Amino acid sequence: MANYQAIVRQRPEVREFIRNRRWVHRGEVVVYGANTRCDAFSTDEQGFRHSVFEGKAFSVADCLKAKRYGVVLGSSRLYGFGLAGNENSIPSLLAEQFGMPFANVSIPEANSRNLHSLLKGCIAQAKAPPAMVIHMSGGDFTSFCFTSLADPIFGSPNLRQIESALSERGIEPDSELFFPALLSFNGFWTNMIVQLCRANEAPFLLASDTTFFEKSAPSDADRHCKLGVPSNPPQARQFDTHKAYFTRFCEHRNALAAKLGVPIAGPGPKNDLSYVDEFHYDRPGTARIAADYAEAIGNLL
Repeated sequence: MANYQAIVRQRPEVREFIRNRRWVHRGEVVVYGANTRCDAFSTDEQGFRHSVFEGKAFSVADCLKAKRYGVVLGSSRLYGFGLAGNENSIPSLLAEQFGMPFANVSIPEANSRNLHSLLKGCIAQAKAPPAMVIHMSGGDFTSFCFTSLADPIFGSPNLRQIESALSERGIEPDSELFFPALLSFNGFWTNMIVQLCRANEAPFLLASDTTFFEKSAPSDADRHCKLGVPSNPPQARQFDTHKAYFTRFCEHRNALAAKLGVPIAGPGPKNDLSYVDEFHYDRPGTARIAADYAEAIGNLL
């Protein structure tokens, strides 16, 4: 994986994320540590990263108290590992553009089933349904690439379950065998999120997220930091699985959006974004992703 010593030399703020990264369980789900405070970022009492609106830090609970608010659902790409400043995150950039707070509902390698549950909980607690819901579904695929295992209802094992899940199967990981189950999982739970939004008359955007592996060509900085270079056999398998199946996952996601009749926005199988590491956008990359989403949201609001 990326050479983090080289990354930290180029981006000193990444050290803050490494020092303060803490994962804990909330039931079966792995989440970020609650009430983290450092120079680069902060989290609320539930472990969600704060977003910023009109210069004020908003927890997810704060957003739900607002008369008008948006919700962005996603994984660590939404959380913004290595992205210094809560104000530079995707929800904060959208808040600035659309004049309402956006909740950053992100968990490590989030899958659509868990994000559906979180969205349902948000709506139940809020004064009103969200004015906008954005679902970044790439965490379903990234989780699959770690193990090459998937269940059509429960998805892939989380980051803390990988070793036991592989040993329980008693078989070698088989991407081709389990990829159809991943697509079934993604389709089923994305549909459930869409139906939840429609039941609450909340506009919905399916957000296409992407990674370094879809980049048209690496930059000198990417090569210096060894982005995309595996350091052990499991990483090599993960990266190979990603490269072999991402285009098929992207085609599935596009077809799913058409079938469900929902808009989709963001980069496709190729991009020219800039990254902190293989899976996380830097500040310019985040701004470009947010601009793609904002254009589509403007047509919905």
